[in-house]
Amino acid sequence: MSDPSSPPGGAPPRVLIADDDPDVRAVLSSQLAADFDVVGTATDTDEAIALAAEHHADIAIVDVQMPGGGGVRATEGIRDAAPETTIVALSADESERIVLDMLKAGAVTYIRKGVAADELTALLRESLRAQAQLPDGDG
Repeated sequence: MSDPSSPPGGAPPRVLIADDDPDVRAVLSSQLAADFDVVGTATDTDEAIALAAEHHADIAIVDVQMPGGGGVRATEGIRDAAPETTIVALSADESERIVLDMLKAGAVTYIRKGVAADELTALLRESLRAQAQLPDGDG
């Protein structure tokens, strides 16, 4: 059986990274390079939405606090531009309000910044599998 966390044809899942911190983008890109195809990195909300529309990545990692409207606006925009993209929220802030806002906007889970590379990879693959189990449609 095929693994829903990998696209057809055995290619690695395509990931978009959206974070305003260049060090975070670099670390995430490096951590994910062995298991994912990093198709773009965004520095703000508008760039994240534009790259999502261009690349239709399998998964997007979205920082909660970015210039241009933040993670909630980015998540909503990505959902509109590339509804097939699984969205994972990323932040150092784990306040209940922020987590709930991101989940309501369309993120499937929340990952804390600084998570180990193997745990990050596992969480992203679990998110892809979970998204594959959701019914199609708006609702």
